[in-house]
Amino acid sequence: MTRPTALKIAAVLSVLVALIGITMFDLPNLVLGARESASPFPVVVGSFASDIIALVAAYGAWRGQKWGAVLLIIVNAFWIVQAIGSLLFDSTAGELVFASAMVVHHIIVISLCLWRERVVRAA
Repeated sequence: MTRPTALKIAAVLSVLVALIGITMFDLPNLVLGARESASPFPVVVGSFASDIIALVAAYGAWRGQKWGAVLLIIVNAFWIVQAIGSLLFDSTAGELVFASAMVVHHIIVISLCLWRERVVRAA
């Protein structure tokens, strides 16, 4: 696999997670507001911000820009911390399975951002 292909796959995977986060968590809680939201409102705002940053980073990675790959690595590292927190503190089996899948997803995205093509040595 070439580096541009790896970056495009990483970008698509990150866009999917960001859009899921925005539609399933961020927007519903932002609409409810600080008083009505089940989650702490700073967490909701932070989640929304990280999802928007991920979309910007995915654009840069898709275009093959180094800053996009670096920003995707940073966002996915942050998301790994969130997923590990979910693994430690969530209680239902569904939440644990989702958090586990997210840890794997974020590790894959970071690996794709760090992807390098193999150089064949002359004999």
